[in-house]
Amino acid sequence: MSRYDCILFDCDGVLVDSELPTNEVIRDMVNELGGDVTTEESMRIFMGHSISDDHSLGEIARLTGKPAPADFYPNFLRRRDDALRAHVVAIAHIADVLPQLALPFAVASGAEVAKMHLTLGQTGLLHHFGAGRMFGKDMVAKSKPAPDVYLLAAKTLGFAPERCVVIEDTATGTTAGVAAGMTVYGFCLNNAPLPLLAAGATAVFNDMRKLPTLLGQ
Repeated sequence: MSRYDCILFDCDGVLVDSELPTNEVIRDMVNELGGDVTTEESMRIFMGHSISDDHSLGEIARLTGKPAPADFYPNFLRRRDDALRAHVVAIAHIADVLPQLALPFAVASGAEVAKMHLTLGQTGLLHHFGAGRMFGKDMVAKSKPAPDVYLLAAKTLGFAPERCVVIEDTATGTTAGVAAGMTVYGFCLNNAPLPLLAAGATAVFNDMRKLPTLLGQ
């Protein structure tokens, strides 16, 4: 008998490799406001956070010496979506792994549902996540690191949180999964494993082909 009843995937950095194009946009927009950051620094500072949350807005003000202008977020969304349409790719091997999974699965993201439709659609993964199997920050009161989106997914799908396993790539998302009472496996493609383990991940891995074995298949 499996240890789990359901798999809940984060989206960015787990199903789709969207962090690089997104953070290139953040880098450009911060530097246009007078900052001086590299793509790598942007990923370290902003990965796992919404660009509109208090953390990100505080960092933008720190890096540029002034608050973000009122049109920063809508301009970011437009430029980010253009970059994702041009550059987002699926995480290596995920398209082969998803059909192998013996458990039901869904996606629960710290991003809005529209963004998931864009990135999963562009990468050919959208058909794996039909109606009722996509959950985003715009469906809950609080985004990650709050557990809301994971708890909503478990409740909607009819599974006890403690029987769900989460696949995450950031400390913020790992914190959310642990707070929901779920087991978290950390996927380390764009970031180091230690922050995920410190946030409560049970194990870390860097190749999606290892996932079925981790799940006990």
